[in-house]
Amino acid sequence: MKKTNRKIFKYIRLLILVVLILFLFRSCRSFGYDFEFTYTSPQGTNSFVVKYDFFSRPSIFKRGFLWDKKIWTYPGPAFMETVSFEPEWLSETQIRFIYDDKDDEWDEEFIITIPY
Repeated sequence: MKKTNRKIFKYIRLLILVVLILFLFRSCRSFGYDFEFTYTSPQGTNSFVVKYDFFSRPSIFKRGFLWDKKIWTYPGPAFMETVSFEPEWLSETQIRFIYDDKDDEWDEEFIITIPY
Protein backbone atom coordinates (compact mmCIF):
# COMPACT_ATOMS: atom_id res chain seq x y z
CA MET A 1 0.00 0.00 0.00
CA LYS A 2 2.85 2.36 0.80
CA LYS A 3 4.49 1.85 -2.62
CA THR A 4 1.20 2.59 -4.35
CA ASN A 5 0.85 5.90 -2.50
CA ARG A 6 4.41 6.87 -3.44
CA LYS A 7 3.74 6.03 -7.06
CA ILE A 8 0.53 8.09 -7.12
CA PHE A 9 2.31 11.00 -5.42
CA LYS A 10 5.11 10.75 -7.99
CA TYR A 11 2.64 10.98 -10.90
CA ILE A 12 0.79 13.88 -9.28
CA ARG A 13 4.08 15.79 -8.90
CA LEU A 14 4.93 15.10 -12.54
CA LEU A 15 1.49 16.29 -13.66
CA ILE A 16 1.82 19.49 -11.62
CA LEU A 17 5.25 20.11 -13.14
CA VAL A 18 3.90 19.69 -16.68
CA VAL A 19 1.01 22.09 -15.96
CA LEU A 20 3.41 24.70 -14.54
CA ILE A 21 5.63 24.44 -17.62
CA LEU A 22 2.60 24.92 -19.88
CA PHE A 23 1.58 28.04 -17.93
CA LEU A 24 5.14 29.33 -18.23
CA PHE A 25 5.02 29.01 -22.02
CA ARG A 26 1.60 30.69 -22.12
CA SER A 27 2.82 33.64 -20.05
CA CYS A 28 5.85 34.24 -22.32
CA ARG A 29 3.80 34.44 -25.52
CA SER A 30 4.39 38.10 -26.18
CA PHE A 31 8.01 38.26 -25.05
CA GLY A 32 9.86 40.76 -27.23
CA TYR A 33 6.77 42.67 -28.31
CA ASP A 34 5.45 45.98 -27.00
CA PHE A 35 1.73 45.62 -27.72
CA GLU A 36 -0.67 43.53 -29.79
CA PHE A 37 -4.10 43.71 -31.42
CA THR A 38 -6.45 40.89 -32.41
CA TYR A 39 -8.59 41.21 -35.55
CA THR A 40 -11.47 38.96 -36.64
CA SER A 41 -12.87 38.66 -40.16
CA PRO A 42 -16.32 40.16 -40.90
CA GLN A 43 -17.96 36.72 -40.93
CA GLY A 44 -16.06 35.67 -37.79
CA THR A 45 -14.44 32.59 -39.33
CA ASN A 46 -10.82 33.75 -39.33
CA SER A 47 -8.66 35.88 -37.06
CA PHE A 48 -5.07 37.00 -36.62
CA VAL A 49 -2.92 38.91 -34.14
CA VAL A 50 -0.74 41.90 -34.98
CA LYS A 51 2.18 42.31 -32.57
CA TYR A 52 4.36 45.41 -32.62
CA ASP A 53 7.93 45.20 -31.38
CA PHE A 54 9.61 48.03 -29.46
CA PHE A 55 10.43 49.82 -32.74
CA SER A 56 6.82 49.74 -34.05
CA ARG A 57 7.55 47.05 -36.65
CA PRO A 58 4.44 44.87 -37.02
CA SER A 59 4.36 41.09 -37.26
CA ILE A 60 1.23 39.09 -38.05
CA PHE A 61 0.57 35.83 -36.20
CA LYS A 62 -2.02 33.09 -36.30
CA ARG A 63 -3.00 32.27 -32.70
CA GLY A 64 -1.98 28.80 -31.49
CA PHE A 65 -2.42 26.84 -28.26
CA LEU A 66 1.14 27.10 -26.93
CA TRP A 67 2.72 29.57 -29.34
CA ASP A 68 1.68 31.72 -32.25
CA LYS A 69 2.61 30.92 -35.85
CA LYS A 70 4.26 33.87 -37.58
CA ILE A 71 2.67 34.65 -40.95
CA TRP A 72 4.31 37.92 -41.94
CA THR A 73 6.93 40.39 -40.71
CA TYR A 74 7.38 43.99 -41.78
CA PRO A 75 10.28 44.06 -44.28
CA GLY A 76 11.30 47.69 -43.72
CA PRO A 77 13.40 49.44 -41.08
CA ALA A 78 12.21 50.55 -37.66
CA PHE A 79 10.10 53.64 -37.06
CA MET A 80 11.17 56.58 -34.91
CA GLU A 81 7.65 57.07 -33.53
CA THR A 82 4.79 54.78 -32.55
CA VAL A 83 2.89 53.87 -35.71
CA SER A 84 -0.14 51.75 -36.41
CA PHE A 85 -1.04 49.66 -39.44
CA GLU A 86 -4.69 49.10 -40.31
CA PRO A 87 -6.02 45.87 -41.82
CA GLU A 88 -8.72 45.90 -44.48
CA TRP A 89 -10.39 42.55 -45.15
CA LEU A 90 -10.48 41.66 -48.85
CA SER A 91 -11.87 38.16 -48.23
CA GLU A 92 -12.02 35.71 -45.34
CA THR A 93 -8.42 34.69 -45.94
CA GLN A 94 -6.84 37.83 -47.37
CA ILE A 95 -6.17 41.29 -45.95
CA ARG A 96 -4.70 44.55 -47.16
CA PHE A 97 -2.35 45.82 -44.44
CA ILE A 98 -2.03 49.60 -44.71
CA TYR A 99 0.30 52.17 -43.17
CA ASP A 100 -1.08 55.64 -43.83
CA ASP A 101 1.44 58.37 -43.06
CA LYS A 102 0.05 61.76 -42.00
CA ASP A 103 2.00 63.56 -44.74
CA ASP A 104 1.23 60.86 -47.34
CA GLU A 105 4.96 60.61 -47.91
CA TRP A 106 5.63 57.04 -46.72
CA ASP A 107 2.32 55.25 -47.37
CA GLU A 108 2.72 51.48 -47.61
CA GLU A 109 0.36 48.67 -48.50
CA PHE A 110 0.77 44.89 -48.28
CA ILE A 111 -1.54 42.04 -49.37
CA ILE A 112 -1.32 39.14 -46.90
CA THR A 113 -3.02 35.74 -46.95
CA ILE A 114 -4.21 34.46 -43.56
CA PRO A 115 -4.49 30.64 -43.29
CA TYR A 116 -7.43 29.05 -41.49
